[in-house]
Amino acid sequence: MKLEDLKVLIVHEWLYTWAGAERCLEELFHVVPQADLLVGLATVDIRARHGAVARAAETWVARLPGAHAHHRWFLPLHALAFWRADLARYDLVVTLSHSFAKLVRARRDATHVCYCFSPPRYLWDLRATYTRHGSLAQRLALGAFSAPLRALDRWSAKGVDRFVGISHTVADRIRRSYGRDSAVVYPPVAPKSSSLPPPTGAQRQPFLLSLGRLVPPKRVDLAIQAAERLQMTLVIAGDGPERARLQRLASGGRHTELLGEVAETHAGDLLSRCAAFVFCGEEDFGIAPVEANAHGAPVVCYARGGVLETMQPDRTAVFFERQQADDVARALERCLARTWDVAQLRENASRFAPERFRDGMRDVLTRAVAHEPVA
Repeated sequence: MKLEDLKVLIVHEWLYTWAGAERCLEELFHVVPQADLLVGLATVDIRARHGAVARAAETWVARLPGAHAHHRWFLPLHALAFWRADLARYDLVVTLSHSFAKLVRARRDATHVCYCFSPPRYLWDLRATYTRHGSLAQRLALGAFSAPLRALDRWSAKGVDRFVGISHTVADRIRRSYGRDSAVVYPPVAPKSSSLPPPTGAQRQPFLLSLGRLVPPKRVDLAIQAAERLQMTLVIAGDGPERARLQRLASGGRHTELLGEVAETHAGDLLSRCAAFVFCGEEDFGIAPVEANAHGAPVVCYARGGVLETMQPDRTAVFFERQQADDVARALERCLARTWDVAQLRENASRFAPERFRDGMRDVLTRAVAHEPVA
C-alpha cells in the first residue's frame, strides 16, 4: 500500500519553540501531507507563524491551568495523555519523540514508527549534568522520579514497531537504553535566511558566535571563558534557563555579548559574518554547526556526539578533546590561523539538505508499512 493511501497520524511532544525537532516535523508533512497532528500542547504564536501546525490537536493536558507556562512539570500527565489517546482510525502512526510521545498505542494491525531525537537525556546519559545544574526543585524531582520514569520510558519503547534515530550516536543510545536497532535518517538542514549576499571568506568579521538554546549541556560557559583568554569578541544568540548564569559569568570580562533570542534573518547574518562558530556541547546531531558550514563559517567543536558524523576534521571544523576552556581556546587559535575553503564548507552542509531527509523518511516509512527490513 502506498503512503498516500494511508490514514496517518504524526505525534509530537509539544510545540512551544521552533527549532530542529520542529523543522523535522515540517519536512515530514512533505512526505505524508495528508497526516493529522497530535501534540501535548502548542502555543498560539507557533500556530500563527507556522501553517503546517495550525491544525494540530492538543491532548487534554493543554487545558490544565499552568500547562502552557510550565509544560515540563506536567511530564507524567503528558505520558498518560499520549497513552490514552484514541488512534483507532490510523494505519500509520509516526511519533517524533525525545520523551513520552512514543507511549501512544497504535491499532494492532497499524504501524508505529518512532523518529527518535534521543532517549530522554535527563533520565539516561546526562542525568548527572541536569542534576548538577538544575534548580533545587528540579534536583529533587529527578532524585525522586528518575527510576520510575526510566522504567516507563523503557516500557514505552515496546510499543514501537520501527525506530529511526537522528544520528548513529542516537542509534547507539537507543540500542543501549531500549535494546532496539534503528535506522538512521539525518535531520534536515538548510541555510537560514539572510540579508547578506552568499558567504565568502573575505566578509568574515573578527567575532566568535554561539547560537542556540542556553541549557547546561551546551557548555556555553566554555566559549565565554575561551573568548576571554583570547580577548576576542563572542556573540551569544539564544535564550534559555542558563542565560542568567551566563550573563553573570560574562560580566566578569569585556568580550561577551548576549543578544537573547534573535530573528531568523539576524541569525543568518551572524552566521554569514562570524569568524568561527563555537560549539562546546555533546549533541545528538547538532544542527547549528551544519548551519554554520552552510553560511561559510568554520566550526570549533567538542569531539563527541553527532559532530563526529557531520564535521570533517581540518576541512570543515577543528575539534577539541576535553571540555576545558584552555582546550577550546587552543582550538580557536588553530581555526583562526588558517584559511578555510568556503565552497568545501557549503558542500559539507549540502549532505544534510531537506530533500535527503524527505527521501530517507519516505523510504523508511514505506518499508515499515510493508514490513520490509531496513535497507
